Amino acid sequence: MELPRDVVEHILYFLCEEKRTLKAVSLTCRALFSATRKLIHRKVVLTTWKVYSPPKLAGRVAAKVPSARMAREAHMQYLSMAGGRGLLGYARELIVAIGPSFSPETLETYLHQFRSFEQVQIIRIHRFDLTSFLPHFERYFTQFVPTLRSLHLPDVVGSDREVLEFICKFPRLDDLSLKLSSACSTDDPPRPSMELSPSLRGKLILRGWGSPPSRFLLDIPGGLHFRSIDVGKVGKAYLDELLVACSSTLEELSFSPISSE
Repeated sequence: MELPRDVVEHILYFLCEEKRTLKAVSLTCRALFSATRKLIHRKVVLTTWKVYSPPKLAGRVAAKVPSARMAREAHMQYLSMAGGRGLLGYARELIVAIGPSFSPETLETYLHQFRSFEQVQIIRIHRFDLTSFLPHFERYFTQFVPTLRSLHLPDVVGSDREVLEFICKFPRLDDLSLKLSSACSTDDPPRPSMELSPSLRGKLILRGWGSPPSRFLLDIPGGLHFRSIDVGKVGKAYLDELLVACSSTLEELSFSPISSE
């Protein structure tokens, strides 16, 4: 059950403008505030209008705008508004689906606010231009390293090595979902320094692999330890090798049609 909008806005006002007063009120009011705070921005969606529902703040939906450029600007401005109120630090899930590709240029104006996501555990990035982001990882993604547990890249732009290098930067990762095209595949072997998170034992989702399938997961140092695998378009020979690689830990195997997840 959602709280009335005026109640949420009242609590937000005290959170942003009257912290001293808030500390002085009764225990009951403080308990109400603590309970409400958990409901605010557990999931943050940064997107254009046609991809996801617009983000909400205190029950208000962002206004619909007529063009893709204006839509992108309106939703990115949400970062500034929510960041200024100190709300981004409460988010646990972040979904990004902005424009034809998500690149560093998209974030420059709102980089300070984007770096305020300090407790995010789940990230899903659509049309992720990894090739452009990876050389500047520390500038854009350092804040996610301590807490990120689940990573979803439905349509990443980058080579196998770049994807593996990006994944290896998150030491607490549990679940991984990838969708690559054959155009992204390379024959470059993983570097010995690349090691997957030792906790990466949850679920692996593979989608849209080209032919021949990419081998970069099979060749990583230390092997694979997933308990569950969900595969889409994967050849039998590749699947056999994948099952052997995860034979010591695999508990569940499922097959799903390729979708636009």
